[in-house]
Amino acid sequence: KSVQWSQIPFGPFVMKTTVPEYIIKKLKAEGKKAKVSYNKSLAGHLDHQYLYPTDVQNWFYKEIQPILNAYREGHCKYHGKENLQVELSFDDLWVNYMKPGDFNPIHTHNADYSFVLFLDVPKALVKEQEEFEGTSSQPGAIMFEYTQQAKPRWATTGVTSLPQTGELIMFPALLQHWVAPFKTKCTRISVSGNIRIVNKDKLPNDYF
Repeated sequence: KSVQWSQIPFGPFVMKTTVPEYIIKKLKAEGKKAKVSYNKSLAGHLDHQYLYPTDVQNWFYKEIQPILNAYREGHCKYHGKENLQVELSFDDLWVNYMKPGDFNPIHTHNADYSFVLFLDVPKALVKEQEEFEGTSSQPGAIMFEYTQQAKPRWATTGVTSLPQTGELIMFPALLQHWVAPFKTKCTRISVSGNIRIVNKDKLPNDYF
C-alpha cells in the first residue's frame, strides 16, 4: 500500500533564476559610470561598491517586475499563503566589484526581500572553485545560513550556491548570508538591492 505524505514548508523561500542578457550588459555599462560609494551602508570588506543613479534603479526594477511577481507566487505557494495583493517599493540598487582577498562577512539586509544578480563570474574564479579542497564554501561562493550549522549533513541548515553569470538569487532580507574570499586575480561583479512591502498594515497580522 502506498504512503500518502506531504511536506511541511520549513525555512525561507529562496529562488534562483536568470535575467536577459540586455539587462546584464546595461548594468555592467552603468556600473562603470557609477561614482557614489555605498561602502558605509554595506557589510562587505570591499573597496568598490557603488550606488546606481535613480534613473537606472527605476529602469531595472521595472524590467524585473516579472521576476518579483514570480518570487511572490513561489513564496506564497511554498508557505501555503494566499497570494494577496502587495505593494512593493525598492530601497536601493548597487554594484559590487569583488577582488582577490575581498569578502562579505555574515550579515542580513534591510527591507523585506533582497537579491543578488551576478554580472560577471570569471572563468578563472570558477577554476579556483573547482580546485578548492576545503570543507567550507568555495572561494567567491555565496552561503545562506538558516539558524545554526549541524551534523550529520542532512541536518545542516546552511547551503552554498556557486554563482553563475546572469543568475539572480532572491531571498528574504533577514536571511543570513556571506561570501567567501578568493585568491585568483580577477573581478567578480554582482548587483544587489532591497525591496520593501509598503502596505503591510493592510495585510493580515500573520501574513509575513
